[in-house]
Amino acid sequence: MKIFIKKILRYLIGKKLLNKIFYENVPILKSKDFKKWWVSYRNKRDIDDDLKLMVNDFILTNNFNNYSPLWNALAKYHIKLLNEKGIDNFKQTIEKHHYWGEGTVNSQLLKPIYDDRISISYENSELSKKHDFCEIEESKEYNKSNLILLNYLINNNYQKYLDKLSESSFGNPILFNYKNKSYSFGLLNSILEIDTLEKNINLNKFNSVLEVGAGSGRTCSSLLKLRDNLNYTIVDVPPALFISQSNLINIFKNKKIFKYRYFNNFTDIEKDFISSDIKFLSPDQLKFIPEKFFDLSIAIDCLHEMKKIQVEWYFDEFDRLSKNLFFKCQNIQWATFERNKYNIDSYPVKNNWSKIIHEKCYIPNGYFQAIYKIN
Repeated sequence: MKIFIKKILRYLIGKKLLNKIFYENVPILKSKDFKKWWVSYRNKRDIDDDLKLMVNDFILTNNFNNYSPLWNALAKYHIKLLNEKGIDNFKQTIEKHHYWGEGTVNSQLLKPIYDDRISISYENSELSKKHDFCEIEESKEYNKSNLILLNYLINNNYQKYLDKLSESSFGNPILFNYKNKSYSFGLLNSILEIDTLEKNINLNKFNSVLEVGAGSGRTCSSLLKLRDNLNYTIVDVPPALFISQSNLINIFKNKKIFKYRYFNNFTDIEKDFISSDIKFLSPDQLKFIPEKFFDLSIAIDCLHEMKKIQVEWYFDEFDRLSKNLFFKCQNIQWATFERNKYNIDSYPVKNNWSKIIHEKCYIPNGYFQAIYKIN
């Protein structure tokens, strides 16, 4: 019946409009249109040199035309925000919505625990405080979300992480203060993910981690605070790559950083790359990295925002580069901008991979997580 209706609609209103009705529920921007906008925008604005380098290189890569039209739209919006509000405020202008999911209680992420009794003792002023780039009611929503998630973690044996972690002040985060420590929604979510890793694989045996789509770098920040010996590589597209690089440089001032740079041969950068603690790459640069270079690859809350051709390419790279994979996605892909739609069972896991876990999450609601050993 649905196919018949589509045929009638196609006849009546045309294929282009029909595709928009059925396959686009998010803002999109074609790569060619993003490139045209960027060339004009960069010539009229004073833009950070690192960000300008990343975007200039990005639009010249071989795979640029395959990038998600959703990411192109977000990139345009986020570049404008960075230029207008500054990197010093990104945790309120960008991260609160796009790098760890909408943090308000209406987002459904906290639905299973929304009505839990709050049993921890906290200062009432924490629920009513206003944040710089939020209206007062919006601020209260974020405060309440932080409290609900913090209460859940404390009551479910995550205290060992809360004792060791606190949110960095860089980026002007939305904080909930509890017992002389500060927590953000992003950090609290990172605790859930790190706990999943530690319960299912032996991180003590791992030295090198690759993370794709790291957003602000929250997972990297938390993991390195808990396990200082880890060597971490982040692969992302700008401006997310610029944000994570700026954020982690400010957090880990004593670590050696391999900042994003152009190269077309691993030999040219090998010594500097290997000796660095945290590295930043564009997706196209992954092809220069030697096989099985990483003990663990991570992809959190990003694969469901990519085109199918991108997802398949990344899974090929995980297979080539890594010994284990942890990924976390929406149970059913909500951001639709092409006919293919991923769900919990349809990601292109290889036949040679051994499943460790592949299960729905309790929190965040609507997500699943999976860990595979890559043979």
